[in-house]
Amino acid sequence: MNSKNKNLFFNESDDEIVVVTIAPGTSDEFDVEIIAAVEIEELAQEYVAVLPIEPTEDMPEDELILLKYSEDEDGNPEFEGITDDEELESVASAFEQYFDQATNELYNDDDYLNDIGNYISNTKIR
Repeated sequence: MNSKNKNLFFNESDDEIVVVTIAPGTSDEFDVEIIAAVEIEELAQEYVAVLPIEPTEDMPEDELILLKYSEDEDGNPEFEGITDDEELESVASAFEQYFDQATNELYNDDDYLNDIGNYISNTKIR
């Protein structure tokens, strides 16, 4: 992912999110937020995990969608569904590891431990 798109999708501002409209071949287009990206070297491909902005019956708000990510010759992002089951399993496993690592880093952060002590009365975390 080029640096322009990385800065666009993963800006550090909590005040705004970047909404991307995708249009799968079998349904209407819908808006999603890109929450993570991983590159799988064995597959020589980059992937993104997205969440729908407006949940629907077919697309609940907590259902992650995994997509192939590429860029056209001008550097504009392109998204494609994953149709191969084996590839999807590999990608899902990679994102599971990614989110596990991110969660472990968050919960092992000293600031987090200090802050959580403020919310649980009569508890000290050392």
